[in-house]
Amino acid sequence: MENREAARQIFEIASLLETQGANQYRVRAYRRAALGLLYLPTRADQHTTETGELDLPWLGSRLRRKLGELVSKGRMEFHDDLVAQFPKPFLELLALPGVGPKTATRLIEELGIRSIAGVARAARAHKLRQVYWIGPERERRLGRAAESLLQRAA
Repeated sequence: MENREAARQIFEIASLLETQGANQYRVRAYRRAALGLLYLPTRADQHTTETGELDLPWLGSRLRRKLGELVSKGRMEFHDDLVAQFPKPFLELLALPGVGPKTATRLIEELGIRSIAGVARAARAHKLRQVYWIGPERERRLGRAAESLLQRAA
């Protein structure tokens, strides 16, 4: 697995943990691990030990095991279990650039939006502005991002 893809998955874990109200230091540890993978000059799988851990000095023991599993197997059981705890609409909205856990929750709760197509429709109708922290410019960006994702999927 490429470092960039592994980092994306680790950032996602941090966001999901944050949504669950996890300890801020744990969330920060995942974000730092993701940044470390992004800036690592070599492929992360070159740093795995015989036991499958990722041997990087800035990782704690649990993260060494989890990231080792991710870079060597291409998936992480912890990530799969964590994702299974969230509803599909929430996860679909998180796939949209510019939408984090708080914004996804607000879109679902305040506007009833449950898909990327719903975000595109709401942006065209200028309804996203009703959500806290979404103004005209952010509405435009979210609408463009949603339209782009929909075109790629078609």
